[in-house]
Amino acid sequence: MRLLGRVKNVSHEGKLIVKADFAPAENALVVDGRKRKIGKVIKIFGPVRAPYVAIRPMRGQRALTIIGQELYIPPEGEHGKAKRRDGADRKMSRMQ
Repeated sequence: MRLLGRVKNVSHEGKLIVKADFAPAENALVVDGRKRKIGKVIKIFGPVRAPYVAIRPMRGQRALTIIGQELYIPPEGEHGKAKRRDGADRKMSRMQ
């Protein structure tokens, strides 16, 4: 997981404002330290060297309780189940 930054504030519309260490892709999934889904990136703004990111929180997420938390962007391959119920890796079973 790559550290996106810390939640600084909540906008009037309920969006989380994060001071980011890098500019992520729009619609990128955002998770917390325990890999719980927090929301998706909807807007990137501010200076190029120190961008800010607006995140739309998932339904049922209380935005005010997330202020001060570090948020992360998971790697591309980590957004789904990696193994089947029988324990076989999906990538390996396709090769056979």
